[in-house]
Amino acid sequence: MTRDTGTKSDDPHFSRLFSLISLLIVLVTIALHFGLVSEGHWAIDEFLVVRTYKDSGWEAFADRLMEWSPRPISEALLWAYASLVNWQHKPLIGVFLGSLCLSLFLAPIISILQIRKKFSEESPGPLRSLLLFAFTPIAFFLLGHSLGELFFWPVGAAAYLTTLSAITLCFFQLAFGLTENPAGRLIASLALLFAAGASETGAFFSVVFCGLFLIGFTTDLFRRTSAPRKILWCLIPALVGIGVFGLLVQNRLRSQQAAITTAEFHSLYSSLKAGFGETLKECLVAGQRLSSRGLLSGVLLKVCYFAGIRYCWLSSGLKMPRKQALIVFAVSLIATIYFSLAASYYGYGISTNDRHHQLRQCLIILLLTTVALLSCHYHAATLHPRRSESMGDMFVLIALLLVVPQRLGALKHDYENYSVCIRNRSKSWDSGLSDGDSMTWFLPPQGRVAGTYVIPPGTYDLESESPACAQPMMQFFGKKHLEVRSQEPR
Repeated sequence: MTRDTGTKSDDPHFSRLFSLISLLIVLVTIALHFGLVSEGHWAIDEFLVVRTYKDSGWEAFADRLMEWSPRPISEALLWAYASLVNWQHKPLIGVFLGSLCLSLFLAPIISILQIRKKFSEESPGPLRSLLLFAFTPIAFFLLGHSLGELFFWPVGAAAYLTTLSAITLCFFQLAFGLTENPAGRLIASLALLFAAGASETGAFFSVVFCGLFLIGFTTDLFRRTSAPRKILWCLIPALVGIGVFGLLVQNRLRSQQAAITTAEFHSLYSSLKAGFGETLKECLVAGQRLSSRGLLSGVLLKVCYFAGIRYCWLSSGLKMPRKQALIVFAVSLIATIYFSLAASYYGYGISTNDRHHQLRQCLIILLLTTVALLSCHYHAATLHPRRSESMGDMFVLIALLLVVPQRLGALKHDYENYSVCIRNRSKSWDSGLSDGDSMTWFLPPQGRVAGTYVIPPGTYDLESESPACAQPMMQFFGKKHLEVRSQEPR
């Protein structure tokens, strides 16, 4: 008689249950956050930008592109959005934000569809492990830190959510080895072009990534191991990124003013030094404050996430991507995170803007995913695929349990107030579009996930001193008087 020396975690039914629970939590987490996009909010930028495009059209686009925001992709998205708003006379927040969020959620789907035939024919691993590897990073983009300006603010999302989607798509093209064929290189090149044209952060990533790849290509050309035409998929995004930085230095950089007068403002050495320390802190903890408890929970979460991604990949049975490509991608992410912080200190004197912090936290998750994938080049040959599957499912589930419960209360709060937010916005716009020179703005309840642009309740007019958003709001609707109410009248 043979003794059964297997453990419970090696049982295929137990492992399958673990995997399905983890995958269900991941997909439900993504769906619940996606369902809140209509609770997104306008801030002062939307009232100014949409009105400017209404009044000046393409001239406004050219002025913003050349004088203020050298971001051809995100500016084109905002121009299209402004055109729809001015045509329909509705904010269309859910439509715009939903489209941008969908581009992020489609990044792993596009890549999986490209390898579906190869995976079904050659990979011995379960599809569940591949899906967990692909969608767990997307779920963790939404967990452990605030989201308001990155996912629920149209102007911020046009630049930074587009950047995140493009970089994420580029990662999956590399991870699945798709850049070894022409279609994959084309998709990766387009992703890098979108990143370069969406924001300065994306432009920096594209320049660094493509620059490092071009160095490798040049070396391969001398060794005659690479075809010259393969260089184009990196060369074009690099040139676009350099162009964005040229416009940035020529125009916007000169007009920046310090948020707080500090030694770092327009001091290259001081800003680089401050950015280094802040980069280490943000890689360790998601919040702005560093504490022993936050450090411990942050490290524990990242260790579990790292292990989960590593073993999900190993159990998928997919061929490992090129080590050099992953190293280049990881180095580019590290440089981009550091650049974002150092540039903030140089341009404003402090680490400012929540949208920048939120984007960096997502890039840190992507960096951790890349390093976990890189670590799969080093594993024991005797590791059984079923053991890898069990360990991947277990670590992903632990990582989810560390952060998902903290978000449930906020999600419950926002869904309970969903109808009130939509109703108040509709009433506010109806008031703004009504006849007369007065309007009433009904503030929605403050969101805990989606966030809300806060305007102090009160009565304002064009001549009085008022909050920053009040006058652009009155000018947008063509009103002279504005009443801001904190709640719906009875």
